[in-house]
Amino acid sequence: MSVNRVEIFERLRTQMAKHLELDADSIELDSRLVDDLDADSLDLLELILALKGEFGIGVNDGEVKFLLTELARFLPDVGTGGQLSDQELAEVSRRLSVANIVEFIADRVGAGV
Repeated sequence: MSVNRVEIFERLRTQMAKHLELDADSIELDSRLVDDLDADSLDLLELILALKGEFGIGVNDGEVKFLLTELARFLPDVGTGGQLSDQELAEVSRRLSVANIVEFIADRVGAGV
């Protein structure tokens, strides 16, 4: 798959607008999923499943915790030296921005600039 970060953002924004029932124009790169877009844990799960379909990113049952740990690599000041505690996973979920997810997808699909 050959995509760039702009295309990833646009496709992600479309999926997020659909799953979070928002206007796509209200979703910006710096929007935080929980604090700005009011996503809850079910919304995050649905979004992860949508990423699987939209970008071909493999996420199997039971891998949500692993995926959040992987996403933590794209957040500043979050240690990822192994398994994260439930409290740390909740913090990762709260701090996730759209830009963090774009970077995660770009890393997974080998996107260019």
